[in-house]
Amino acid sequence: MAAKDTKSRQRRKKKQSNKGALIKGMTRRLPVQLLGDLSFEEGLQKIMRGYAGVYALYHGERLYYVGLATNLYNRLRWHTKNRHKGKWDGFAIFRVRRVRYLKDMETLLLQIAQPPGNLLSGRLHRDADLTRVLRKVHRENTLRLKRMRKAFA
Repeated sequence: MAAKDTKSRQRRKKKQSNKGALIKGMTRRLPVQLLGDLSFEEGLQKIMRGYAGVYALYHGERLYYVGLATNLYNRLRWHTKNRHKGKWDGFAIFRVRRVRYLKDMETLLLQIAQPPGNLLSGRLHRDADLTRVLRKVHRENTLRLKRMRKAFA
C-alpha cells in the first residue's frame, strides 16, 4: 500500500503547471508621467525585447482603454498625443510571449470590461459567435413548442 502511495505522489509531481504560459510578466498601475523619463523608456524597451503585450489605460481607478502592441512604449506615448490625450492618468502592461493569441486576449478583455475609450469591442470569427448559435436553437425550440401546442389544442 505504501509503495502505491509513493508512485502516485511521484506521478503528481511530474505534472507541470501552465501558469505563466501566456502572460510572461506584468506591471501594477504606473503613472503616465513615467513615459517622459528616458531611463524608463530604456528599461521598458529592454524588458519588452522579443515580446508583444496588452496594455490598459486608467482614468483614476477606472479602466479607460485596452489595447495591444508590439512596441508598447511607442504606443503608450502615442496615446498621450492622440484622441486619448488627457483622458487617462495611469497604465499597466502585460507582457505576452505568444503573439498569435494577442488579438484574442484583447477581444476577451474588451468584451468583459467594455472600457469607454475603446470604439470597437473586438471581433470574433463568425463560427465563434455562440450568441448567434444559441438564438437559432432558441428560435427552433420556440417553433417546435408552438407546433406541439397547436397539435394538442
